[in-house]
Amino acid sequence: MCAKVDIKQYIQKYWLLLFFIILFAFMALFKISLKDVWTIASSLKLWQLLLLLSVYFLISTSVIAARKYLLFALSTTPKLKNLIYIHFSTMAAHYSSPAKLGFPLAVYLLKKFDNVSYATGSAMIIIELVVSTGICGIISFTGALFYFTDRINTLMFSFLYLFLLCLLTFIGIKFILRRSNDNSRIYQFLRNVQGAFSKVTVAHLFIYISLIIIVQLIGSMTLFLLSSFFYEEISFWQALIANSTAFFLGAISMIPMGLGIREASILFYLRHLGITNEIGISIVTMQRLLSTGLTFVLGAIFGSVLGLKNVSKSSSKTRKNSFNGLNKGME
Repeated sequence: MCAKVDIKQYIQKYWLLLFFIILFAFMALFKISLKDVWTIASSLKLWQLLLLLSVYFLISTSVIAARKYLLFALSTTPKLKNLIYIHFSTMAAHYSSPAKLGFPLAVYLLKKFDNVSYATGSAMIIIELVVSTGICGIISFTGALFYFTDRINTLMFSFLYLFLLCLLTFIGIKFILRRSNDNSRIYQFLRNVQGAFSKVTVAHLFIYISLIIIVQLIGSMTLFLLSSFFYEEISFWQALIANSTAFFLGAISMIPMGLGIREASILFYLRHLGITNEIGISIVTMQRLLSTGLTFVLGAIFGSVLGLKNVSKSSSKTRKNSFNGLNKGME
């Protein structure tokens, strides 16, 4: 367990170095020179970079808006300003800690600044994870069936295995709840989370799913634009499938930031679509620097505004505080 945590800490701390090591490994595998990649990447014009930045902020705005609506469905009305700060701060926590501490940090900050209960905050995180990962999984599966018909049996078996794993996890949680003492803190807290879920109607869920689909569509614009800028155009549908597959595989891999998994997934799809390896390497490099690099910088800035001068250390302290708060909330 300690070794696993140490590996995650190493990845989170040296993600940029590890990313370039993985990048050079791909370049060696495909026999690509650094000069070729630099020539392609440096061909981006200023207006193209500004357009990519605009898409990045549009994605962030859409994610924040979707979270705002979800909290409304959960009968809470946090301030938009706080949600903006919390979004970027928690994303930075994801990229500077050995585990997904951005999740408990979001719950803690919502409680601290908008008095959102821990049960409601936890329900929000669970819904976000299930819906976003589920939508990406569906798009990924649909695209795989369309582009890899020769491997239909392998695909069906893989997704059936994943479905059964999720089903067994759900059954296991229900079994634990039935065996738990009704007066225990954990049971009471889970009951509170269940109560928060009950506030979300079918109409609320439908609208929220629609918002997340929009987020995923906008999120695919970066891949679509980069391929166009590098004169290797792919359709928006192809960009959506490749981007969703990379996100889905990165999420279920449990590797911090999906480092290496997302890049390999996109490279695999781009190569299958006929895009040269040089262009593919340039695309994944720009994507990673925009998504992870820029988010970390903005997260550190917004974290400072919130009083989290060192996001990495604060996220660890926050995890302890949030768990203490959860215990209080369960009393």
